[in-house]
Amino acid sequence: MFVPQNKITSSRIFLIKIEKSFNMAQKHYTEVHRSLPELSPWLEWATPQYKIEDSYEYILKCHQEWDKGQDYTYAINNHLDNFMGTISVFNIKEKDKSIEFGYWISTQYAGNGYMQEAVSLLEKEFFNMGINRIVIHTDVLNLKSANVAVKRGFTLEGIQRQKTWFEAEQRYRDINTFSKLKKEYQEI
Repeated sequence: MFVPQNKITSSRIFLIKIEKSFNMAQKHYTEVHRSLPELSPWLEWATPQYKIEDSYEYILKCHQEWDKGQDYTYAINNHLDNFMGTISVFNIKEKDKSIEFGYWISTQYAGNGYMQEAVSLLEKEFFNMGINRIVIHTDVLNLKSANVAVKRGFTLEGIQRQKTWFEAEQRYRDINTFSKLKKEYQEI
């Protein structure tokens, strides 16, 4: 079983097991709502109807999954301890030594390389634990999210045509599949 550290630090950010508290739910809720125009095209749950109770339920679920070793969700904070978004490790396949990353960042922190740094920290953590393959899926139209994978040296394996049904638009969406193998990892 792959069990990561609860806190991983770099020079500009730290990733920490998302705190189970009302205060964290408030921070999460606030950043989601600040970023709705940028998040809602890609994340179906990011709507004006998203409530603070939804944030708290999400955090509780993250803790349950962490404790079971199923998923690991980190809050991304800068060194002023400002919550900036989340990055999760999920779809853990121990036999195949394969995992997937998913992430979002608040609009006010986007475009500064923070997400690339968060991906880099988790790459290092999990490759050092013996993971062989990391996957990132992005909507083909979500260029900013795909750009994170590209800048971190992930390889575009292909496009899964009409993979995801997006209820709000009543249509299917195409999804990029990016991957990186342990032998391709280079620490920055």
